[in-house]
Amino acid sequence: MSRERKRVAFFYALTFLLLAVVPILHGLVASGPMNFAAAGARASAKTGLAWTSNLLVMLRLCLAEPILWLIVFGSAVPSLAAFVVSARCWSEVRVLLARLKPCIPWRRAILDYALLSLLMVGSLFAVFALRSLLPGPEYAHPTEILGTGFIGALLAAAFLDQGAVLEELGWRGFALPELQASRLSPLAAAIVVGIGWGLWHVPRDLTGGVVERLGVLQYLFLYLPSFLAGTITVSIIAAYFVNRASGSVIPAIMVHGLSNDSLGLSGAASMQLALSPYHQATKALPFAFVAIGIILVAGKSLGTSRNSAS
Repeated sequence: MSRERKRVAFFYALTFLLLAVVPILHGLVASGPMNFAAAGARASAKTGLAWTSNLLVMLRLCLAEPILWLIVFGSAVPSLAAFVVSARCWSEVRVLLARLKPCIPWRRAILDYALLSLLMVGSLFAVFALRSLLPGPEYAHPTEILGTGFIGALLAAAFLDQGAVLEELGWRGFALPELQASRLSPLAAAIVVGIGWGLWHVPRDLTGGVVERLGVLQYLFLYLPSFLAGTITVSIIAAYFVNRASGSVIPAIMVHGLSNDSLGLSGAASMQLALSPYHQATKALPFAFVAIGIILVAGKSLGTSRNSAS
């Protein structure tokens, strides 16, 4: 195994070990089972803020209910793991931090970010159209979705999503370039990162009651494959734009944030519906077409060459 793959394997193992810290800390500072939904409801009642994926809102809710800091810590685990793996050498930490810069000429950046946004928003509307045609639960767009605040809300979804901001320095800032620097093609690296990213959510499903609610068989054979299809296709899209941005994670933050769809462009859904096989499968399909289109245009290189993949 190459040095880069060993580092990614250690990074990935560390993401699970750090996740295990969350229930440990919860047991030390709180009594009873973990119930972040209840804590979020209490925080919303105290602050008047709805619990969303917006990082700034989440931080304000954490001030009202400190136990919610554990959620923030959990979201930051991939980035923390990347720092731990890189910490033995300051130059590696500097390289990791440098990936937070745009790293591309501003004119090309504007075009790339515009194309990225168009593809992601278009895919989310396609998801809504698909759900409208198929039998299943009904989804509705928020009535104010295309109002005057749409652009601001879109920018907040792209750049302030909690999971995107806190995770991406790990997934696309560390794991992706490490794998691309090994003998894996950028396409294969993106798929591996997408699988790892998806499986990293399994502990959440176990502790959050998703597996119990769906049942083991439905979870393993319907929900998890649908969820992984989504993380793999989104990972391919993110990797393409990251490579075009010379390794910057800014496009990955945007792709991740927009795919989480805090605006409800693909249809507003309850948490229970969002964590269902139907929701995940219908969400993954339009993104899969975008990913396939990128592969047809860019090939296995996904916007980079092996010599510049590091």
